[in-house]
Amino acid sequence: MNEKFVETASQAIERYFAPISVERAAREHEFVQRRSALGGTVFLKTLVLGFIQHPHASLNQLCQICLDMGVSITPQGLDQRINTTAVQFLKWMLERALKMWRAECHDIAQVVDQFTAVYFQDSSVIALPEALQDTFPGVGGNASSAAVKLQLLFDFLSGNITHLAFVAGRKADQGYQDHLSHILPGSLLIQDLGFFNLDTLASVAKQMAFFLTRWQTQTTVCLTSALGQTIDMLTFLRSQKEPVAEYQVEVGQRKHLACRMICVRLPSDVAAGRRRRARADAKRRGTTPTQRTLGLLDWNVFLTNAPVEMLSLRQVLVCYSLRWQIELVFKLWKSEAALKHLRGVRQERVLCELYAKMIGIVLTHFLVAPLRFLLRAQHVEISLTKSRQILQDCAKQISAALGENHQHLKNELARLYRRLLRFGRKTRRRKHLSSFEKLRVANELTLCQLYPLA
Repeated sequence: MNEKFVETASQAIERYFAPISVERAAREHEFVQRRSALGGTVFLKTLVLGFIQHPHASLNQLCQICLDMGVSITPQGLDQRINTTAVQFLKWMLERALKMWRAECHDIAQVVDQFTAVYFQDSSVIALPEALQDTFPGVGGNASSAAVKLQLLFDFLSGNITHLAFVAGRKADQGYQDHLSHILPGSLLIQDLGFFNLDTLASVAKQMAFFLTRWQTQTTVCLTSALGQTIDMLTFLRSQKEPVAEYQVEVGQRKHLACRMICVRLPSDVAAGRRRRARADAKRRGTTPTQRTLGLLDWNVFLTNAPVEMLSLRQVLVCYSLRWQIELVFKLWKSEAALKHLRGVRQERVLCELYAKMIGIVLTHFLVAPLRFLLRAQHVEISLTKSRQILQDCAKQISAALGENHQHLKNELARLYRRLLRFGRKTRRRKHLSSFEKLRVANELTLCQLYPLA
């Protein structure tokens, strides 16, 4: 195991859990107001490492973890300490974790190494108890009256959570722009259609960064060669003789955002499946899809401001297909870290668990990030899900080592890394290529191998 990874990780974890800085933060947020056995450090370690060990931990289980650290407290006593000040303390510690636990960027493949970062932007909603409907209102109706939406900007190159925000579940993605200040010049932003916003894309371009997105079907497109004449997209696409075509365009009736437009005709079975889903979705909403909507489902239309020298047509398709990686991230958070199962009904109890689990998630990404493509010479990629399960088994020993000396913690992390490299490998698939394999053989892939992005 690389000694540098172990040393870097152990130092970062020790700095984060350092009693002096943690207790100072606990006093500043008034979680600790007088001398108590259950200070900020024990409380933080109990909830963060406790929920890694037991994602569905009860107060009784958390009290047992407290006891392992030499602090005896009853479930009722712990519940009383989970109050408004505890929420503010853990929220601040989450912000600190996002700043402190950041892995270095590593070379992955030539397809993406021309960018300073490759960001995936997406969101996911978690239903909450009704007690939080004023803080995080949901959409109501058949859905929860209280829900939190996680807005995430994830850097695929480094494996870091670049930006994370908790917003109301009912808040639309399209107008979200708080992530823009975190985007580096020379980076690539890949986003879902739900975030399509010309003002956002223009801001990315203004910051000397690049975007890759699908075209939103109500957005005006003008061919640059046609001197600003608006085209009817369905008619234009149906006139294409080749399965893939590329054009220089200006997008938006008022914005006139200069882009490359890449049009890809989908196989008939893929397009038919899209239409079936579109009709089913419309039926649930009590509407009927238009012929234009159904006709456009024969195509994928991409927009990017990256020049062809930086992002070829084939690289566009490979990079956009990687966007599904963020779904695996959310799956890890919700399932393995049990973020969708928050216990209790009190607002303070729910929020403390939410923030504590998120700190544990940030720690997971930090520990796994340097290893994800470490075995690329063997064409092996590390699985986030398997890694989290291995970390869960090792969390108790890591927690105990934090109370000992530096070498003890290094030994436990080295043991963790050995297990991750041996047992955390993704299973090789015959029919579908992994994200790493797609990057590795990007220039050899046929269009049919890239059609799963439909």
